[in-house]
Amino acid sequence: MLRWRYQPVLWAVLIIATLAAGVVITNRVRLEEANRTVTLAVDFQQVQKLAQWSGLTTRETLSRLQQQGANAVLFKEQTVEDLQQQVWVRPGSEAVLSFPAAVQKEVRPEYTYLFTSDRELAQRLELQLENKIPGGVQVLAGSDFIALGIPLSMAELKEVGLGFPDREMAMARELGLLLVPQVRWWYGANAASLAATLRPLLAYQDSIVALLFNDKSLPGYPHYLSNLAAQVEQLKVPVGLIEFSPQQGLSQLVMLLDKRAVRVHSISVDEMAGLTPAAALERLELAARERNIRVLIARFKFAPGSTNWLEDNLRYVGELRKVILDDGLTIGRAEPFLPFPFSRLWLYLTGLGVLAAGVLLMMQFGLPRVGLALGILGLAVWTGTLGLNHQVLMARKVMALGAAIIFPTLAVLKAWTPLSRSLKAAIAVTMRTALISFLGALSIAAILADNTFILKINEFSGVKIAFVAPLVLFTAAVIIRQEGRRAGATVQNWLDTGLTVKLVLLAAVVAAAGVLYLSRSGNEGVGLLPFEGQMRSFLGNVLLARPRTKEFLLGYPFLLLSLSLGYQHRYLLFWLLGLVGQISLVNTFSHIHIPFLISLLRTFNGLWLGLLIGLLLVIAVKLGAASLRRNRAWPG
Repeated sequence: MLRWRYQPVLWAVLIIATLAAGVVITNRVRLEEANRTVTLAVDFQQVQKLAQWSGLTTRETLSRLQQQGANAVLFKEQTVEDLQQQVWVRPGSEAVLSFPAAVQKEVRPEYTYLFTSDRELAQRLELQLENKIPGGVQVLAGSDFIALGIPLSMAELKEVGLGFPDREMAMARELGLLLVPQVRWWYGANAASLAATLRPLLAYQDSIVALLFNDKSLPGYPHYLSNLAAQVEQLKVPVGLIEFSPQQGLSQLVMLLDKRAVRVHSISVDEMAGLTPAAALERLELAARERNIRVLIARFKFAPGSTNWLEDNLRYVGELRKVILDDGLTIGRAEPFLPFPFSRLWLYLTGLGVLAAGVLLMMQFGLPRVGLALGILGLAVWTGTLGLNHQVLMARKVMALGAAIIFPTLAVLKAWTPLSRSLKAAIAVTMRTALISFLGALSIAAILADNTFILKINEFSGVKIAFVAPLVLFTAAVIIRQEGRRAGATVQNWLDTGLTVKLVLLAAVVAAAGVLYLSRSGNEGVGLLPFEGQMRSFLGNVLLARPRTKEFLLGYPFLLLSLSLGYQHRYLLFWLLGLVGQISLVNTFSHIHIPFLISLLRTFNGLWLGLLIGLLLVIAVKLGAASLRRNRAWPG
């Protein structure tokens, strides 16, 4: 009785929560659609190489690249290796012979000396070395050079950043190109050294699109991040979050900068050597279109079999510009996302929908009183957390994880029946099932709607749990439904069954499938299966947003088949595969760094394509079953 009395109320709460989520998602879509400008940068070191092998000046090469669509230049902080044509390095024992006799006695054998005839460069090196090398810098002058002595070996010196090339950066700015400087880490960075070494960038702040960092840790991390933030704020530029390259201290720095950051995608030189231009184009395009990447670093390919590196790479940059524009994006100065209009009221109401769905799920287990008690407890915790503004981020992540578990499980349990359905009825139930799961997807998309999730500073937590828990809950529920009071005895009989070769092989296959399922169900998955890359590329090109394999190739086809067959224990695997598709649907919207409209289109494509494949699967199974029955080989 309790079950039927409260169901309408719970569904009403769920509808109100969905409307609240709709408000949040509308704001999120507006935010995403307002940020459609991409910066297309080339690596200055590679530009120099391209110029040298093309018989052009660096300026001419940059101008040609600019004509093809590049609008920015990446400048990595130089090292002594980058400056080998302007600076020569000698150990003290050898350097002493280069000085006049009067100066030779000041040379220290244990020091390493950097020689240059460029006085401006010498000043820059002195500034950088004084602030990065313990023990100070010894400055000695010769007749036509300046030498800088430091208490480091030549090997240790190789990794020290020596500032940025002023003349070249000025040249790029004169051409109208934006700048993307990338700062190196150094040992012992403190407030004074951070201020001194970053101050020269103030001269270019009007042209800097984003400040990047080169190493696994930021300079000044962990003790001087606030000082680093102060220097970046003085520059008035965002910092860059390089995709797939986590850097210690960067997330904290972004928070100190009030989330003023842009996402960056870069293909490394080594990776680029192993990619075709078409594969590199596709990767960069997907990053910009599907993952809110707003700075692309286009690295060149120097193919050994090419007869014209310049034309090859000019064509590559031009094609990259074209695909970006074809996707409805523009090329210009990338900007951080505007502040997200956060509302505690809409968040609260959306969370109520998850709690209501949780109570409905417990009713599917035949435990309405337990569900109601847990719902009231969850309501008290949710209300207290938001009301007291305590551990709100953790509460949002827990609520999102709850939605990821509850909604797909509830959706498929609502569809479950031991009776077979007609194909028409099975399609209708499949669409209803997807709709219920989609309510959970909307809940997650709204609960986690925040710039930190859009920038991927924060992420949905508990991905593996979200992919496994619904399978366990569904299995337990259907065994209880099918067996009733005999459920425990039935499971015990299964466990007592003697081992056979067939069972061992089946267990091995299921275990391997489970490992593959879990390894590919996360924020960072494993590699692709054979031919999967080609299939993904084809679907992405044809459908704009590629549907997820778990949905269109497994989930919907097997859900449709399961509904057509009805539930029996021997069909449990089919039902679980159908549930995987619903889990995947909800999980799609947990990736907040992917634009909502892309996730929506991906889900729609997965639905119609999965129904089409499912239709063919059901027809094939029925025809096969009919043929086997005629030969008395099909049970039942």
